[in-house]
Amino acid sequence: MRRKPTNRTSYKEVTALYEHYGINDYMLRTIEDVKNIHGFDVTETTGYEDLTEENKRIFEAYVIHHMNSVGMNTKITMWPKSVHYVRELTYCGPEEWDPEEERNIRWEIGREYIILKANGRTKKFRKYMDEGKTDADIDKTTEKEFLRVDWRMHKGNVWFHVSKDLEYY
Repeated sequence: MRRKPTNRTSYKEVTALYEHYGINDYMLRTIEDVKNIHGFDVTETTGYEDLTEENKRIFEAYVIHHMNSVGMNTKITMWPKSVHYVRELTYCGPEEWDPEEERNIRWEIGREYIILKANGRTKKFRKYMDEGKTDADIDKTTEKEFLRVDWRMHKGNVWFHVSKDLEYY
């Protein structure tokens, strides 16, 4: 099945696969290990084809790193649903005096996520603005770029920001 984990979801079956492939410390080393043991091909993840070669390498390394950072009972439930290289724009309003902090503070009033594709094209992903706020209320914009990886895990969904240094949150 494409991108979905193996149907061998018992701890015993999966540890037997690790041992069959000579991985007695249960630490994945390559994306082939992921495919052979956990039953999904990382390169078939939605959005993978839109990544640059460098971002593909970062994503592959991150998948291995992240899967090795969780226990076996979690590993057997997880697979990456999608990956995108994203520019996150954070919109802030003008500075306001905060009496509690006793200083001027610039409050975040919205965010926008734009998918950046390897071919140079972009796609607006999401935009959030606080209720009652519009683009006219934006006084300052900050931006950062990262890989956004969406995982299916324990019958739920979770996503992470991933930096080129494999730091994620």
